[in-house]
Amino acid sequence: MVKEVVKIHTNDPDLKVTTVSLSGEVRPIARLTPQMISLRGKPGDSISAEIKIVPAAFPDFNIVNAVAKNGHDIDFTIEKQGTPPDSYFVLTVHNQKSTAGRYFDIIELETDLDPKRTIKIRVAGYIQS
Repeated sequence: MVKEVVKIHTNDPDLKVTTVSLSGEVRPIARLTPQMISLRGKPGDSISAEIKIVPAAFPDFNIVNAVAKNGHDIDFTIEKQGTPPDSYFVLTVHNQKSTAGRYFDIIELETDLDPKRTIKIRVAGYIQS
């Protein structure tokens, strides 16, 4: 349950400030398993991980665009599997970093829902020498 209280200032001399309270349940549009991508390994190793994205609050949607905010250290593919209403997506992320170090990125998945909804997937990489 989310609750927000907002004060509205008006030019009404009798009612200069009005307080409005809004509350409601926020449902995630998808379940992510696991919650984020973690890539660990040594330079030169084949390092990849998958995340399963299952529609939750909406019966079915498509992913129409996918982009990594940084994109320098990762490559990824996304595939829809199953048939509605039991369809889901598998996002596979591959490490592209060839030297030791850490990196972080966010993959944004744009859906065809109206209003527009975006799913953000966190990616953490730790390439150790």
